[in-house]
Amino acid sequence: RALKLQTKKPTSTYDSDEMDGHTDGYVQYVLETLGDAKKRCPDAILLIEQRRDFSCWVPDGFGTGDALIVADDELHIIDLKYGQGIVVEAERNPQMMLYALGALNAYGYIYPIEIVRMSIIQPRLENIGTCEMTADELTAWGESIKDTAKMAYEGKGEQKAGDWCRFCRAKPVCKACRDEALSL
Repeated sequence: RALKLQTKKPTSTYDSDEMDGHTDGYVQYVLETLGDAKKRCPDAILLIEQRRDFSCWVPDGFGTGDALIVADDELHIIDLKYGQGIVVEAERNPQMMLYALGALNAYGYIYPIEIVRMSIIQPRLENIGTCEMTADELTAWGESIKDTAKMAYEGKGEQKAGDWCRFCRAKPVCKACRDEALSL
């Protein structure tokens, strides 16, 4: 609606006035960021809920990005985190960096992207964080994780339990998590 496109609001059991208020703040941030990008590059584009394929670095790696702005030499990934319990840092956030790699892979051959920004918006925690790096730094990071990602995909390598496990889909069957829990 904010982009003046015909749309129908999806129905959900989670829908509430509180959620609408918080997502309105997210929408405002995205539109302001797009407006700033259009000042530098009048033909900047905004892509919403696009699939990001980063399988060049992580086997079968993909995700769906909330918002992506491409403006000539800049790429800006913006992600909404609605939870209220845990602050998610944008600085060198692996999920954001993987999404950015996917976007760079998709649009880097069309646009001369030099700067990559990755923002996480957490309206319920009043947290907005942004990490910025060059496209070369991001690509170098992607290359540095390739072997580890391949080993993990193949079920090889060392498993380590830690803070990072809380959102992992493999946690219920992870030997390292089991061993840590049993040691307690």
